[in-house]
Amino acid sequence: MALLPYCLDFVRRRSLYVGGVDRREAQGAPFYYLHLRRSARFVVTIPWEKGALSPNDVRAPILLFSPGRCGSTLLSRILFEAGIANVSEPDFYTQATSGWAARGFNPLRSAMRRAVLAMGGDLCAALSSSGPIVAKLRAESCRAPAVVTDPRERRVLFMTRAFADWARSTERNFRNAPSKMIGKYFTALSCYDFLRRSSDCHLIRYEDLMADPHAACQKLATFLGRDISPNAIDAAMKKDSQEGTPLAQGRRDERPDSERRLAKTLALWNSDKVKRMRGRLDAASQI
Repeated sequence: MALLPYCLDFVRRRSLYVGGVDRREAQGAPFYYLHLRRSARFVVTIPWEKGALSPNDVRAPILLFSPGRCGSTLLSRILFEAGIANVSEPDFYTQATSGWAARGFNPLRSAMRRAVLAMGGDLCAALSSSGPIVAKLRAESCRAPAVVTDPRERRVLFMTRAFADWARSTERNFRNAPSKMIGKYFTALSCYDFLRRSSDCHLIRYEDLMADPHAACQKLATFLGRDISPNAIDAAMKKDSQEGTPLAQGRRDERPDSERRLAKTLALWNSDKVKRMRGRLDAASQI
């Protein structure tokens, strides 16, 4: 039975893989890391210096970046229904892009990056014998895309949503302060700016996916070199892509102070200072 890459052990400089997990169920789960945590039967630890378990497989995942709350989990569901191998939110990518791990003064950064790229290759080998593998990342991975992008795969995906609607959805689910909301969105914009300059980046807008999912998915299918059937799209659109998780529809209601905090966030976004910041970032005009 295949071992699935799970997470990093920074203290012991080892990578953790798990076994006893149904690979199709892992791909269909809203959150890969949570599914592995709940269903793995055993854990195997691999020293970082060993490298990949499948060194002959030269593929790397096509990474899907986003600021979150923009339909990326739905997109993962569409890929799953279409039979395109993918996982949603592998933990090892999130760990590698955390504040401490991604900084230049981290003495483990180079070794950690090699371990992450090895785990990405092993993810491909475990999920499919050929073709593209898509790994949807958590929003936090936008902090350090250079740490996790792999030269073996130039294609990347970036999904976004217009700020006002994104802010409303993010406020309802996470209730962040206005400054944190602005910072998170700007981090995503900076990530997209890096990706479109350094890789073959396909942009997917939430609004386009909702307005005409078949047209948006046809463009994605062409980019991936795989078919995405209308039936697969329709099947995914009928489901709550985050069912069974704390982010499922109806689990988070707006609180009395939500509208007030959202108004402050939008006011800050439209302030002269933030407008100037947006003007200096090329990606802001592309989204």
